[in-house]
Amino acid sequence: MPKFMGFDPKVIQFLEAIKHNNNKQWFTQRYDFYQQEILEISRDLVEDLGAELQKIAPDINIIPKVNGSIYRFSRDARFSKDKTPYKSHLSYLFWQGTLKRTQCPGFYLSIRPEYIQLGVGVNHFTPDYLQAWRQQCAHKKQEKKIYHVFDRLIKSGAAIYGEQLKRMPRGYSTELLNQELIRYKGLKCYYQITLPKEVYSADFIPLCCQYYQQLLPMFNWMVAILNEFTIESK
Repeated sequence: MPKFMGFDPKVIQFLEAIKHNNNKQWFTQRYDFYQQEILEISRDLVEDLGAELQKIAPDINIIPKVNGSIYRFSRDARFSKDKTPYKSHLSYLFWQGTLKRTQCPGFYLSIRPEYIQLGVGVNHFTPDYLQAWRQQCAHKKQEKKIYHVFDRLIKSGAAIYGEQLKRMPRGYSTELLNQELIRYKGLKCYYQITLPKEVYSADFIPLCCQYYQQLLPMFNWMVAILNEFTIESK
C-alpha cells in the first residue's frame, strides 16, 4: 500500500517563502509545519520511490531519514558561498556502494518551486574512482559504448554537470573520443522539468521512475566502474 500521496501545495509555498525569509526566527515559527508536512511526507516519498527504484537497481541504499536518503534542510555554510541558514529546495538520494553517499553512483531528486531535477551521478570522484573512470572512458572496447550512452541522453533532453579539468590529464591523448568525459572530476546527468502537477499526488512516483529508467544505462555504467576499481584494490 503506497504511503506517499503527494505534497501539500503549501510545501511549495513554504519553499518559495523561505527565499525571502531565510532566517532562524522565521523557520522556527514554522518548524511544526516542516516536521509534519515536509519531513514526514519525505520519509513516505523515500520509501515508496526507493521500493520502485529497487526493481531496476536492487542494491541501492534506501534510508528514509535525514543524512540518509533525505538531505538536511539546513545549509552547511562552512563550505558554501551562500551563508543563509536554510535551503529553498528538497533533496533526496538513493546510492549504491559502501563509500560516502556522495561518492557513490546514485539516483537523486531535487524539488524546487520552479522545477524538479531527476538525475544520476557521483558528486566527487575519489582518487581510485577517478582513475578507473578515466581508464574506462578511454578503453578501446568501452569508449564507443559510453559515448553512445551520453549521446542518447543528451538528445533526449538530459543535461550534464560536473567540475572539469581545463586540460586533459597527463597521459591521455586529446584525440580520444571521450576526452570531454575524461576531464570530469565528478559528474551528474539529469533531467530538469517545470514543477509538475504530479508532485501533489501519488502519480509523482511513476513520473520520477520514467526519467530514472532513461538514466539507468548511465547509472549502471558508473556502478560498473565502482566495481572495477573496488575489485582491483582488494
